[in-house]
Amino acid sequence: MHKLAFLFLPALIAAKPAPGEIYYGGPIITMEGDTAKTVDAVQIADGKIAAIGPLSHLQKQAKKAKRIDLKGRTLLPGFIDAHGHVSYVGQAEGMAKLAPPPVGGVDSISKLQETLRAWMVKLPEGVPLVGNGYDDSQLVEKRHPTRQDLDAVATDRPIFVIHASGHLASANTFALAKYGITAERPDPQGGAFRREADGKTPNGVMEETALFVALGAIMPKGLDPAIASLILGQKIYASNGITTAQDARVMPAQWPVLDEAAKRGLLMLDIVALPSFEHDWPQDVRGRIGKGYQGRLKIGGIKLTVDGSPQGRTAWLSDPVHVPPAGKDKDYRGYPAIDLKLFNAKLADAAKNRWQVFAHVNGDAAAQALIDGVRANGLSGKRTIAIHNQVVTRAQMDEMKALDIQPTFFANHTWYWGDWHRDIALGPKRADFISPQATAWSIGLKPTAHNDAPVVPTDMMRLIWSSVNRRTQSGDILGPQERISAYRALQQVTINAAWQIGEDGVKGSIGAGKNADLVLLDGNPLTVDPAKLHEIKVVATIKDGKTIFGSVD
Repeated sequence: MHKLAFLFLPALIAAKPAPGEIYYGGPIITMEGDTAKTVDAVQIADGKIAAIGPLSHLQKQAKKAKRIDLKGRTLLPGFIDAHGHVSYVGQAEGMAKLAPPPVGGVDSISKLQETLRAWMVKLPEGVPLVGNGYDDSQLVEKRHPTRQDLDAVATDRPIFVIHASGHLASANTFALAKYGITAERPDPQGGAFRREADGKTPNGVMEETALFVALGAIMPKGLDPAIASLILGQKIYASNGITTAQDARVMPAQWPVLDEAAKRGLLMLDIVALPSFEHDWPQDVRGRIGKGYQGRLKIGGIKLTVDGSPQGRTAWLSDPVHVPPAGKDKDYRGYPAIDLKLFNAKLADAAKNRWQVFAHVNGDAAAQALIDGVRANGLSGKRTIAIHNQVVTRAQMDEMKALDIQPTFFANHTWYWGDWHRDIALGPKRADFISPQATAWSIGLKPTAHNDAPVVPTDMMRLIWSSVNRRTQSGDILGPQERISAYRALQQVTINAAWQIGEDGVKGSIGAGKNADLVLLDGNPLTVDPAKLHEIKVVATIKDGKTIFGSVD
């Protein structure tokens, strides 16, 4: 050999793929194709799936690979968060936990007050007391806490409690005064300050865009605390088998946190950020929309919020809310959360720049605004993502199919709020068609499902269980005709979720050349009793070939 060849020999050796690991000994569900397929073994190396096939064949190809016996456990592609708020998941861990059963224990205003008092003793004097996750539908009083309820906890510091939906909140009198929420202050576009009997004095409850008056004042200050929350949120996601997360309504103040965390190499998951495009964004951010990952962070498209929350009864409906909130008349139908001229201008901007659009539409009136906007602004065929779709109609779904508007369903509304939707928010007929996943599949859409964490916990197996069972907390089944198979439910959080963000070529299934993003479960979702899907636990989560949660041993 020529002596110069030796100069290149180390580089050539280094370029060879590492032998990696071979997983075998349990069901390996590839999620490739429209019917369930399993393989005997999978080899991963250098962060990729090197090969799949018979164990004997892979052992011959990679004799030095470490063999990992699954011991009967089930291996799947890593779960993909089709819609969520990974930054806020971490932030919520630093707030008083006000969730009702089955997540928490706050089922009355007195318990809410007790929980806030216990949290307050941990805080320095004067620091805002922030709680998250209260739910008027699950409180025995069946109402939101008012400023007077919160004044009973403290009158010398701001108190701000956020509804489970993230679309409503309540504040004490001190906070209202501090943030300038007075009788003279008008309601903002797309939101409302609820008033007392005089029709003027704010009672503490805020809806939709009205939250932002106070919300910014109580969020973590400084990069490092916010990055610490982001790291915590990622860990929670990883513990639930998620390898690709979304941060699905990034505000201008939040973007530097994500960007800096990526630059510091602190992202253990791929994060798809969606800037809230009701705001103006600088050119350096606009220029990254739709581009690739940088340090595991990319801006996947733009986010627009058309309406509010069905459980909070602010979703924009064509027909009236079944039982209107206090102070609303029988014709109350919720309302849009954005000026429709602005909404259409943003859609036109997206079409001009070839950006993917992700739009929050809960009510059918909101869904129609999106359908009409996509058609009018040159976005037909551009894989627009309609988020939540709780009250979408069959006729609208046919229109969505024609325009390539793809739905991601908040599928476990049936579990957390199904009884409330049936009896209060929507009525029986609309509740039976909530999250119509089976219909979406039947007409050729490619739906996904999501938790919208931290609205509900980042529990992917509970989400899959809800898609399959559609059971409420009282034991009712909402719209049994809309139940789907476990395999379909898995597709919605793997390959379909990858496809909706244009990453199905590298994620969402177990195939040679794809990213080694995997989740190991202690049971097989395809063979377990469907009623027990939510009991399956995540044993380990693997991102780019590295275990980031649990253990594969």
